[in-house]
Amino acid sequence: MKAVAKSGRDRKYVAVKSGHGTGKTCVASWIALWFVFTRHNSRAGILAPTERQAKSLWGEMKFWINQSPLLPDFFDYGAEIIGVKNFDGSKDTQGNWQMELRTASCAENVAGLHGKGGTLIIVDEASGITDKDIITTLEGAVSDKNSIFLMIGNPTQLFGEFYDAFHKSKKRYRTLTLSCEHKDYRGDKQYVRNMLEKFGRHSNEYKIRVLGEFPSSESDSYISLQELTSTYNQETKRLMIPIISVDPADFGADNTEICAGVGNHIYYWRSIKGRKDGHDNVRAILDCVRHLRENSEEYGFPRGMAIEVIIDVNGVGASTRDVLKQYARRENLKIVENKAQWAGDATAEKMADLLWVKMSEQLTELCIPFNKFVAGSKNELNNKDFFDGADGLERSICSRKYSIPNGKIVLESKDKMRSNGMRSPDKGDCLALYCFLLSKHKRAKQGIFGMKTTAFKINPEGGLI
Repeated sequence: MKAVAKSGRDRKYVAVKSGHGTGKTCVASWIALWFVFTRHNSRAGILAPTERQAKSLWGEMKFWINQSPLLPDFFDYGAEIIGVKNFDGSKDTQGNWQMELRTASCAENVAGLHGKGGTLIIVDEASGITDKDIITTLEGAVSDKNSIFLMIGNPTQLFGEFYDAFHKSKKRYRTLTLSCEHKDYRGDKQYVRNMLEKFGRHSNEYKIRVLGEFPSSESDSYISLQELTSTYNQETKRLMIPIISVDPADFGADNTEICAGVGNHIYYWRSIKGRKDGHDNVRAILDCVRHLRENSEEYGFPRGMAIEVIIDVNGVGASTRDVLKQYARRENLKIVENKAQWAGDATAEKMADLLWVKMSEQLTELCIPFNKFVAGSKNELNNKDFFDGADGLERSICSRKYSIPNGKIVLESKDKMRSNGMRSPDKGDCLALYCFLLSKHKRAKQGIFGMKTTAFKINPEGGLI
């Protein structure tokens, strides 16, 4: 309640993640009643992903109205509107001075909630709202100085505005975490003991439902957050293999991602946003090449050594490959094409799935520097923003789900991810390309290269094409 009161003054949004039974729904109902009761012609919108979830908070408000000796004479409630009565006691409501129940199923369904005397938006079970258009519409409703935006819920998803409120967008939010392990917790303590005994302290279920913390990964994500974060600043052996991986968007709808490193160490990342052509992508690749060569002594490889560039040429990547070939001899580059022509094996049926399988295997030895990434040859990119941003590596990798039909790994399609309100996993695909080529070099050193299961062939002049 103090956080919301401050929000009314400094206009910061409020986000509260919570375990089960901490009283967040009760307090949110008090806040809604207080806001409308104390502001003439104000308006409150009570929203949730589903009607059932929204009615939980709606029922809580009705309960507290009936418990009060004062509020029943002030409010008159129906199925989806709790309005303010005229002060003469008649049953006529005063137009826009009211609270409204809405289901946040689309942006159109949450529009028109702005109140002349102030607007309060409460989003219950906020993790379930991942549509950016819905959030944009709600932010527009609370754009004036007399408005408050409050999100509450269990932290079940690793993407969406609720997740960003505690990570990328934290500067815009006043955040709170309500844990069932807190000394002031007044809920069912037997529930806490049962969850601990059933799932264990380090399980996702216990983190979400008891501690009010985001899970290590989605329950059915292929790579967990813990697996990825274990690579941050990890000590690992050095391998003299300079690699650049490119996942081009060209004129596609996604971003072009460029990842570079030497052996197990990632040293460089570049994102190219928007619709760019092959020439734009190649300029960024050449910046990457120059960065590796300028720092070759620090990174542990001979400055004149050939750098292998693996490019995903499926779909829209062909133009980037064609333009880069013009610079291959001058820059001493070996271009490796990742193609979809692959027969499959016992692990995966498609090359796209195999790439992620290889990435999962390589993470145990990979080192991703947590302090910073270099973006281009001059600008440094803040690491925390990089990982937790809208296009962050953690979201790109740890939110991708999978299934195992017929005993083989099948990753969630990009179209399916977009339909769920997520961005395409461009960074994950780029790192997977890097790990795939790295794994080939390691297998070659061990004498088990296995060329028949890849899309590569030997170049007579040396290297892979």
